Amino acid sequence: MILTNDDPLSSTFLDLEIFITNRKFHTKLYDKRRDFNFKVVTFPNLRSLIPRNPTYGVFVGELHRISKSCSVLSDFITEVKSLISKLVNQKFVESILYSKLGTFLTSKPACLNKYWANLSVEQFMA
Repeated sequence: MILTNDDPLSSTFLDLEIFITNRKFHTKLYDKRRDFNFKVVTFPNLRSLIPRNPTYGVFVGELHRISKSCSVLSDFITEVKSLISKLVNQKFVESILYSKLGTFLTSKPACLNKYWANLSVEQFMA
């Protein structure tokens, strides 16, 4: 087996970065494509001839994935901001993304309970 991590207190596994801080395990999203020195297109580009509504469902699905992966609220907010920025660059409508985010936050899915916070869309605006 080849050792691939440099730090004994952190490692990556699939799409998670797992690390120990203050003797507690924490997780956050890990995307190895960020380590590449070239751009990787990961989401649909709305310049193409694909239906609009299902593409926004991809965003909501990612919100669920991110919230389940991040054990710390600040990591969740950072990842969502990054995702919104990436999607806006791919011609998603920013106001629709924030509307979908607002719906996600007010629906209070169980994956958000761990943050013990009242989240609002304003916390995610750049």
